[in-house]
Amino acid sequence: MKDTNRYNKFFVGLIMNPIRSVLVSYIIPVLAALAVVYGCHQSESKGKEKGHGKMFLCKQEYALCTSALCVPQPGDPKKAVCFCDVHEGPNLATVPCNHVQSSTDKHGIKTVFSTFSLRQMHEGRKAMKCPAGTPWTWCLNKRCTVDPFNHQKAICVCDVMRTNSEWTTFGGHCNTATCQTSYWSGATIAAADQGAKFLVKELGLEKNPMKWCEHPK
Repeated sequence: MKDTNRYNKFFVGLIMNPIRSVLVSYIIPVLAALAVVYGCHQSESKGKEKGHGKMFLCKQEYALCTSALCVPQPGDPKKAVCFCDVHEGPNLATVPCNHVQSSTDKHGIKTVFSTFSLRQMHEGRKAMKCPAGTPWTWCLNKRCTVDPFNHQKAICVCDVMRTNSEWTTFGGHCNTATCQTSYWSGATIAAADQGAKFLVKELGLEKNPMKWCEHPK
């Protein structure tokens, strides 16, 4: 009986050792990799759910499109070409600052990225509200090419938007009729307000410089 038990243990061990080897060598690493991929997917999903909730204060060269006039890109109704200003200083991005750093290629063509700042608010521009359904463009974090003949200007390719709620722009000089006829660079009202408050807090400003058009035309 003891010999039988010894042989049973021997054969069980003989069978289990290869299985254990396979588990250690193949299955466990695969499961671990799947767990990592699943975890990354979950993190990305959560990040996407936050929308523009992640904000970074950057201090570098950037394109400012808060009042930029845009035109639909030929052949692609979902994109628009926007004409923006180039500045340097504190600005807001929703990706880490090193992802939106300016650069110059071997041909001398300079790239900057469109971010958000309070600059035009300090210059006296007011935010205009436009009705839902009218077209506007979303330029935040978009790649832009600096005009080689005027380094203070950049051309950016932005996303054309049509939302079910009001949106806002610093373009148009408070003339709401232009909401229907122009593709202004803009943002949702919530995003613009949130961005302004973030910069006010991070820069230690006493008050929010954002003002709304009092008597739209």
